[in-house]
This record gives sequence, structure tokens and C-alpha cells, in this order.
Amino acid sequence: MKQSFLADFKEFLVEYRASWNSLDARRIASHSSKDLKVRWANPESSIADSGYEEAEEGWKQAYKMYEGRNPQWSFDDVLVEMNHQQEGVAIFWVRFSLDGQMLQNKLLFVETFRQENGEWKKIREYVENSFDNQLLT
Repeated sequence: MKQSFLADFKEFLVEYRASWNSLDARRIASHSSKDLKVRWANPESSIADSGYEEAEEGWKQAYKMYEGRNPQWSFDDVLVEMNHQQEGVAIFWVRFSLDGQMLQNKLLFVETFRQENGEWKKIREYVENSFDNQLLT
């Protein structure tokens, strides 16, 4: 059972990441639970906690800010696995380019998803935001 859940989760991640790059805030937000909990650790050592509404608004603002600049997010998996609660956990690096130029920073994401009404929904997200691309191997 765990292997079939894992295979299904990995298949979902392909769609989820396509949504990330779709520039459609509603589409990416549709993959999050209304109970979403988010924590971002920022470069200046501050921490920001938020939930579903703030995450959805953040995508809207980001997509608007990057409009016309061909934003592209790329993903490098560290771990994709199921936990004991049958939740999908993905740990991955995210790099970002604008106008075809890779930016210097990268982010480390830990995201947890669970099945809600037969669909994978993100329930937790933790992000470290203080790395340079040169460190990514």
C-alpha cells in the first residue's frame, strides 16, 4: 500500500510543479489545504508564519511582479517519501530564473501533503531562504 501511495504522490508532484510554473495563482493554490501551515526562515534570520490565505495572496503578488519576465522555477529533489501517517513528504531545492537568467539564491523546501477528498493537498511547508546557487551540487 505504501508503494502505491508513494507512486501516486510522485505522479502528483509532477502536476504540482507544473502548476507552480503555470503563473496561475488559483491553480497552485488549489493544491493546498485550507488548513495549510507555512513557515519561512528568511536570510536575515527572521521567521514568518502564515496559512492558506497568505500563501494564495503571495502567489498572486509574485506572479504579478514577474509578469512578462518569463519566470521559471526548477526543482532538485533531496527526498520524496511517505511518512507513518500516509502523508507525502517532499524535501527539495528550488532555483529560480527570470528572463532566462538564473538568480543567485536558492531555497530549501520541506513540504507535506495528505489526501483530502481523493486529492493531494499541501498541509505544511517549511522554507529556508539563505543559500546561494553555487552551493547546490
